[in-house]
Amino acid sequence: MNRILEKVIHQNGTIVDRILSEHTIGYVVSDNMANAVAETSFDNTSAQAILKHLNGLLVSTCQSVVRDIDPTNKLCFMRLATRKYEYLVAPEEYFTITVVQ
Repeated sequence: MNRILEKVIHQNGTIVDRILSEHTIGYVVSDNMANAVAETSFDNTSAQAILKHLNGLLVSTCQSVVRDIDPTNKLCFMRLATRKYEYLVAPEEYFTITVVQ
């Protein structure tokens, strides 16, 4: 799993740098197989809260809604705007990336 994550981060290094330079508060990369934080710029408590609530509850619900509407479709990207922050979530097969702006 770590090799896959390292390979993806290395291949998309310029995109990661651009995302982190544009008013980004932080990011969380979670391991979908272990349901654990793989990489984060937040403290452990905040990262676990993002993993539990956003990636655990909201993303899985949104994926189910997309599949219910069209079984051949798949959730690729989700953007959630609140009064204070904006959450950008990209679920993949092995990991989920969440950026907070």
